Amino acid sequence: MKKILSKRTLVYLLPAVLLAFIVGCQPDDNNLPEASFPDIAEVFLDVFSPGLQYDAFGTSNVTAFDVDNDVAYQSSASLRFDVPNTSDPNGGFAGGVFTVEGGRNLTAYNVLTFYAKASKGENVDIIGFGLTFQGERYRTDALGLQVGTDWQQYFIPIPNGAKLDREGGMLWLAEAADDGSSYQLWIDEVKFENLNTIIQESAAILEGQDQVISDNVGDTFAITDASVTSNLPNGLRQTVSAAPAYFEYTSSNEAVATVDETGLVTVVGEGLAFITATLNGAVVQGSLQVGMEDLPPSPNVDDSNADAVSMPVGFESTTLNYDLQGFEGADSAIEDNPDPSGINPTGRVVRTTKTNGAQFFAGTLLNLEEPIDFSTSEIFTMKTWSPKADIPVRLALENQAIGGDSQIFIDVNTTVTDQWEELVYNFTGQIDSSIAYDRVIVFFEFIPELAGDGSTYYYDDLYIAGSDPVNGGGGGGGGDNLLSNGDFEGGDTDWFGNAFNIQCDGGNCFNFAEILVAGNPFDVNLSQSVEIVQGESYTLKFDASTDPVTANRTILAGIGLNEAPFTADTEVVNLTDTTQTFEFTFTASFGLPNSRVLFDMGAETGVVVIDNVSLVQN
Repeated sequence: MKKILSKRTLVYLLPAVLLAFIVGCQPDDNNLPEASFPDIAEVFLDVFSPGLQYDAFGTSNVTAFDVDNDVAYQSSASLRFDVPNTSDPNGGFAGGVFTVEGGRNLTAYNVLTFYAKASKGENVDIIGFGLTFQGERYRTDALGLQVGTDWQQYFIPIPNGAKLDREGGMLWLAEAADDGSSYQLWIDEVKFENLNTIIQESAAILEGQDQVISDNVGDTFAITDASVTSNLPNGLRQTVSAAPAYFEYTSSNEAVATVDETGLVTVVGEGLAFITATLNGAVVQGSLQVGMEDLPPSPNVDDSNADAVSMPVGFESTTLNYDLQGFEGADSAIEDNPDPSGINPTGRVVRTTKTNGAQFFAGTLLNLEEPIDFSTSEIFTMKTWSPKADIPVRLALENQAIGGDSQIFIDVNTTVTDQWEELVYNFTGQIDSSIAYDRVIVFFEFIPELAGDGSTYYYDDLYIAGSDPVNGGGGGGGGDNLLSNGDFEGGDTDWFGNAFNIQCDGGNCFNFAEILVAGNPFDVNLSQSVEIVQGESYTLKFDASTDPVTANRTILAGIGLNEAPFTADTEVVNLTDTTQTFEFTFTASFGLPNSRVLFDMGAETGVVVIDNVSLVQN
């Protein structure tokens, strides 16, 4: 596979080099009458079909191709490639394109078929159709095709034949020997067909992943890594790499992002949009999310017991040495929270004053003792307090040793004055996995050429969405968490109950329940089994909230038996639409291996969101 990928990169560059010389010479077809193009299916059957020509790639071994009149599959001639030694000074690979000028109408066909054999067993790097020196709008490739020493039929399914009403690329190939030594490759009986035994099974864009990009107006993003898998007449499955233009695209919100017929996405506004695709009327795997939904405020970070300055950072420790540095006119220090209210009632925060005349890029850096772990999410959140609304706050990440050359950054505007709010920085797709990001830099009012005016700002709770907000095992006696999957990132494991409903948003997973009819508290329940020892002390900690529509409601949380008589030690928990961290200590009045942590929520209607649950034996 490594060889295939490296060759693919090389071959993809070849048409681009040639295109550079012809892009300015395209005819203006706007005023030409509509023309029909021949629907000739044959590409090579003993001879070149009408109008077919072959052109070698400029950096290939240009003499590698010939028509062989001695070796053929049930005919008198075949296409032969003398694949050279990879060290050949005249070119270490064979490759080129078979094209017809003007194009053909291939809408009646669903597959390209051919026979092939080789002088030794080989994996052909890339073979396909849809590539010309004028473009590759409907390029389709099979990668790593295994060819033996006997003739065998091969199939390259067409992802969507209805698109090919004027296709000039009949066949193309690029191949270097697997072991570096030369060999011969023969191809024969090349033609397009319509076979009802070709059954399209699945398709994907973006490697089948659901990807997320920021809603930065003006940005463009090309849909790539598209593929189609089909069942073949021989019973095998064939996956081909397909050009994005084969697919039909939809944007859920064209005021935020548009997508054209080639899969080019353009961000035109702020907000949230989902780009999805269909192929031949069926929804394909993979999607692109532009922007993201508003996240509930993240939990407050507790690093009071941390043994290193590492994420998450809450500036609560009195023993750690936070390497905090203001620069270019920013005066920064850790101080008591001047406004312990709203989403940030914690004790200590960073103050930064952008002194009079300070550079517009005056900021504050924090050197971490451990790199940031982005395995949970690539979304970074930070709580800020600003005397000004609608000013950009830049958050940058970099490696201390590399410095600015490793820096990535995002600007997010404040929306309120004189109160805490959370700013969300979506670094999805920007993180370089080869770089250890161990420095966080914050710039308030990052407006070029605007000098500092003496304004004072605050920030706190540097946090990666979905991660544990406790750094160092604080709040619960420092013991081990007796629960598993307390952050619900593991999906439907360990938890049970009719309230069990995992949802994920912005890289963070949580349990979401909506109670429509009020009844007994235990009528709607979320639980996890755990052994409880009678007389022992346990600390239960979790994050919980409701939604703005419900606004306020209560639940019961605690520990209890998981069998009759269902004895329990619980507390009434008052929820609001702001995420809060709750912590309760219970001395168990019961004890059995078959016990549980429980959340009873059936007594009132409305939404209940629960996350980051831990139970520690004190």
